[in-house]
Amino acid sequence: MSDSVDVVTRWHDAVNAGDIEAVLALCAPDVAVGGPRGDGQGLELMRGWLVRSDISLEPQEEVVERDGRIVLHELAQWRTTGDAPAQAPTEAPADTWVVFEVRDGRVSAVRRYETAGDVPPAG
Repeated sequence: MSDSVDVVTRWHDAVNAGDIEAVLALCAPDVAVGGPRGDGQGLELMRGWLVRSDISLEPQEEVVERDGRIVLHELAQWRTTGDAPAQAPTEAPADTWVVFEVRDGRVSAVRRYETAGDVPPAG
C-alpha cells in the first residue's frame, strides 16, 4: 500500500467515524476543498464542510493511486442537508466521485464531483 493510499484510507475511516480532529490531522494546512458549490482552501473550510454535512463516504472500488491522485467512485450519505446535492435525499446514499491529492503525507486536496464525466483528466 502506498503512503498516499494509506493516508486516504485513514481519512475515510476518520470521516466515517465522525472524528473531525483526526480528519484535520491528516490534511495539509492549505488543503483544497472543492465541489459543485465551489472551491476553497484551509482546515477551517474542511471542518465546516464536515460539520455541516455530517457526511459518510464508502468507496466502491479499491483505493489506488494513479497519475499522482486517487479518484474514487463513492456512495455518499449526508446526514444533514447543508452540503447535500439537490437531487440526493439525505436518507439514501448517492453516487459521487471524489479526487484526492496527497502531498508530504497529508491530504492536500479533496474535490467532489457528481458524475464520473465531471472528473477532469489528470495533468
